[in-house]
Parts: sequence; C-alpha cells; structure tokens
Amino acid sequence: MNWIEMLSKIFEVCVIPLLGVLTGYLVQWFHLKSKEVKEQTNSILLQKYLGMLEDTISNCVIATNQTYVSALKEQGAFGPEEQKIAFEKTYVEVLHILDDEAKIYLSEVINDL
Repeated sequence: MNWIEMLSKIFEVCVIPLLGVLTGYLVQWFHLKSKEVKEQTNSILLQKYLGMLEDTISNCVIATNQTYVSALKEQGAFGPEEQKIAFEKTYVEVLHILDDEAKIYLSEVINDL
C-alpha cells in the first residue's frame, strides 16, 4: 500500500465520519448563537424572524446532509468542491424558503443575510 492509498483510507475512516459530527455541532452552534441574540433583544419581531431563520437553516442543513452529503460520503467522494456545492445548495434552499418580508427584515438587522 503506497502513501496515497493509505492517506485515502485514513480520510475514509477518520475524516468522513467526522463531517457528520461537525454538521451536528454546526447546527448546535447556530442554535446557541441565535438563542443568545434573542435573549439580548426585546424585539418580538426580531425574535420571530431569528427563530424562523434558525429553523430554516437547521432543516436545510440536515436535508442537504441526508440527500446529498451522505451519498457522497459513502462513495468517498466528498471533497472540497462537493462541500462548496453542499453549502450552495443549502444557502439557495434557505433563501428560497424564507419569505421576502423575512429577508428584508433580517437583511436590515443583520446587514449581511
């Protein structure tokens, strides 16, 4: 076994399973940050839209992971380009789900939705 094959095996055995764990931590981190911001504001409207954004992002990340990422991980083909595609799929879906009113409000509050 040459070093490229060994590196590939290490990637398959160690790194790919960690991506699922990292996805879970990313969703948890976003939930905690959202909760933190909600607690710092008295605006019910901001709390509503942050909750909507949080739910939408969490659901879209989980859906992308189940429908796109998992299949690529099983094939050992989840490299940087596929990661970028997964991010873009999730981003587009989040923006598709959020209504225009939510996008406008969140853009004004967050500045860079």
